[in-house]
Amino acid sequence: MAPADPDDDLTIPFRDVSVALSAIEKIASAMDFEEGIADAITRALLTADPTSADLLPEVGAVVDAESARLHLHRIAARLREHVPTTNAPLAPPPVTQPEHVHGGIEVRRPSRSYALEHDELARFAVPWLNITWEHINAYTEVLEFAETERPLQTHLAQYPLLLAQHLGGGHGRWVIPQKRLGAEYVPDFVIAEKHSGGFVWQFVELQSPQAKLFVPSSGRQSAQLDEGLRQILEWRRWLESNLDYARRPRSQHGLGLTEVGPRDKGLLIIGRERDLDDVDRQRRRQLSEVNSIAIHTYDWLAREAGARVRELSSAKHTEATPD
Repeated sequence: MAPADPDDDLTIPFRDVSVALSAIEKIASAMDFEEGIADAITRALLTADPTSADLLPEVGAVVDAESARLHLHRIAARLREHVPTTNAPLAPPPVTQPEHVHGGIEVRRPSRSYALEHDELARFAVPWLNITWEHINAYTEVLEFAETERPLQTHLAQYPLLLAQHLGGGHGRWVIPQKRLGAEYVPDFVIAEKHSGGFVWQFVELQSPQAKLFVPSSGRQSAQLDEGLRQILEWRRWLESNLDYARRPRSQHGLGLTEVGPRDKGLLIIGRERDLDDVDRQRRRQLSEVNSIAIHTYDWLAREAGARVRELSSAKHTEATPD
C-alpha cells in the first residue's frame, strides 16, 4: 500500500482558497506593472511583520520588491493546487507521481509523502515529464515581450519544469529559485538532478534577453556576458569556502544542498539566438569549455522543452501501437 500523502488530511474551504488566490494574483499583477506599488507593499509588509520574510525560504527573504513578487507568485502556485477550476493558465501540475515507464526508460519519481519523509528538497521537486506545448507557448510569449530578465525569472519560478528539461537524472530533478548563499549571494536558480551516482547541481544566472554576448566592433565579451560569468565564478568560490555549511541538512542549520561542490557546472542564460552568428557561437563554445559554464540563449530553453514533448509523444505512440 502506498504511503498516505499528508496533504490529503488537510481540509481547506474551497471558497476561502479561491478568494485568497484571486487577491494574491491581483496584488502580484499590480506589483508587476507598477514599481511604486511594489515598493509600497514591500515596505508595508516588512514594517507590519518583519518575521514574514522567512515564510517561504525557498525564494529567499523579502528584502525588496522583486523578492516580494517571487513570494506572491510562489504562494499563488501553491494555492492553485487546491483550486480545481481557475482561470489562471498553466497551473503547475502536482508533485505526486507514481513510478512509470516512458519509451522503455523507467523514471523514478518519489511520491510527495515519501519525499517529505526522506528528502529536504521535496518542495522543489519538478515533475519534468508533465511538460506540454502549452507550457512552451506561454514561455515564448513572455520571451517575445521581455525587455529584461525580470519577467522571465518570474515566469520560470512559476513553471520550473522549463528549467529541468536539459537534465538527465531519472531519480529526481529539483529547481530552487533565489536560493541564498549566506549573506553574500543569491543565484537566480539552483537546479539539481539525481541519478544512480548521486546529485549533480547547476547554478543558474539569468541576464537580459536583449543582451548581446559579444561587442560587434571588437568581438570582446559584452558587459552582461562578463557579469554573468563572474557571478557564477564567485558562487563557486563561496562554495569552496563554505562547503560544509552548503551541504549540511537544513535540519542542522545548513543549506541542504546535498553533495553540492565548487566544481559543479554553471548555466548562464542570456540573449537570443537570432542575434548570434557562427563566429559568436564558436566564441561561446570556447568560453563554455574554459569556464565549465554552459552559455545558452533563452530560445534554447524552448528548444529543449520542445524536444522533450516530441520524445514523450513518440514514446506514447510506440506504447499504443500493437505489435
